[in-house]
Amino acid sequence: MPDLNQLSIFFLVLLRALAFMMSGPLLSFGGIPAIFKIGFSMALAVVTYPLVALDAQVNVPGDAWGFGLAVVSETAFGLLMGLAVTIILNSIRMAGQYIDYQIGYSMASLVDPVNNMQNTLLAQYLYLLALVFWFLIDGHYSLIMGLAGSYQIVPISAASFNGGVIYTLLKIFSGTFIIALKVSAPILAVLLMSDLTLGFLARTAPQINVFLTGFPIKIAVGLLTLSFLIPLLGTMLRFLFNTIEKDLYTLMKVQL
Repeated sequence: MPDLNQLSIFFLVLLRALAFMMSGPLLSFGGIPAIFKIGFSMALAVVTYPLVALDAQVNVPGDAWGFGLAVVSETAFGLLMGLAVTIILNSIRMAGQYIDYQIGYSMASLVDPVNNMQNTLLAQYLYLLALVFWFLIDGHYSLIMGLAGSYQIVPISAASFNGGVIYTLLKIFSGTFIIALKVSAPILAVLLMSDLTLGFLARTAPQINVFLTGFPIKIAVGLLTLSFLIPLLGTMLRFLFNTIEKDLYTLMKVQL
């Protein structure tokens, strides 16, 4: 007969992996079938289960009330880790939105059918570019290894949601604005200079309709500057991915 204690451990391992994959950036796209997300999470649980089962710190409550609390705790902790990664990675999308507001692409915002949200052009472009770069440098492997290591740092049913968790999440959330400004600052500076130039032009030659001619000029200047900065974006993205690993580790440590 199967050991009910081992089945309980495997179920809790699966819950954390499933919650992490559902809220994380890897499988968060709406076009991915739910059966694939569940199957991929099941495969991760099968791989990481032997490491968890051999851990002496694993303590699964025997009563129904305690096991229910463990289910809620593992699901919440998985969602928390995936949410933290998604928040940090969305700083690239936020940087694209800053640029779109200055260029004028925000006026052509569209409904993203993948994420079911209103998005701008450059924001979606930079976000997908960051994801492609992340896969190229095997960042998804680091994320999966972080999930596997979370069972060692925070054992099953041992997560405690204290004030340090809220402080860490607020710190992560505020850090996304700083990262977004760092990524978009060079382009925003060039666009500000173009606005000043157009303003001087409007004062010296009032017959020129700066409002109409300014749109194509700002679009051309913004896209040209972005094309020059794309090769340098890799350095910023590596810093972003290192930030994800560091903040995930910090989030795990405050659970103890």
